Amino acid sequence: PFVLCAPFIHRTFYKPLGYAGDYEMVNMMIRDPYEGGSIFAKILNRIFLSTPPVEAHRDRLVYLIQLLREETLQSRRRGRPTRIFNLGCGPAKEIQDFLADHDVCRDAHFTLLDFNDETLAYTSKVLGEIKRRYDRPTQIQLMKKSVNQLIKEASKPVGSPAKYDLVYCAGLFDYLPDQVCKRLMNIFYDLLAPGGLLVATNVDDSNPSKNWMEYALDWHLVYRTGQQFATLAPGEARPDLVKVRAVGTGVNIFIEVRKPENG
Repeated sequence: PFVLCAPFIHRTFYKPLGYAGDYEMVNMMIRDPYEGGSIFAKILNRIFLSTPPVEAHRDRLVYLIQLLREETLQSRRRGRPTRIFNLGCGPAKEIQDFLADHDVCRDAHFTLLDFNDETLAYTSKVLGEIKRRYDRPTQIQLMKKSVNQLIKEASKPVGSPAKYDLVYCAGLFDYLPDQVCKRLMNIFYDLLAPGGLLVATNVDDSNPSKNWMEYALDWHLVYRTGQQFATLAPGEARPDLVKVRAVGTGVNIFIEVRKPENG
């Protein structure tokens, strides 16, 4: 109990929104780590926010921002906006930074999904403020939708679904079984336009902080090796256009699936 004085540990353990990895926990990973009501709490908070999985989350943000920039520039060269779909957007920190730091964001159109009302309200407010501050005309649509709803709707298609140049899901697979992840990957692939890119992330089974996360924080993830993650690739994807790789600490792994230009 003595470690609960650290704000990050307290929120992670008690899960006020009912689940781990909520938008405020993500915010805590990014902002000043020296938070807490005492020197001891601040130091403890800093220690936990220096662990490999938290560092991996920050590495993931760098990766995603670069991804947004590269894919948007690619579409700009084709003379059209980049249509981007993100499931489980959370606070969308990568989009916050993309809007603030990269003028090419003007050519991006975002569709962001999350199942939690509080998260959507927060993210809508923050993104709106950044758009006004930097005078960004970027189109952003936020929608309330869960994984189950998305899967259910995909099984009853009505007309032709929208097509996206980039579809990504960063963090959700850490909490979902293989069967659900595989279904989502197939749905995501169907949402891709020809030449589009699908990206998903997972915490690697090598996470050195696994035991203390489960024991001290009651934070349980579905871990996968790179080889296991590769088996979740969409059934229709060409094997030569599927890549699994790690960045930074190696605690986060990424699967990248490019749809052929000929569809």
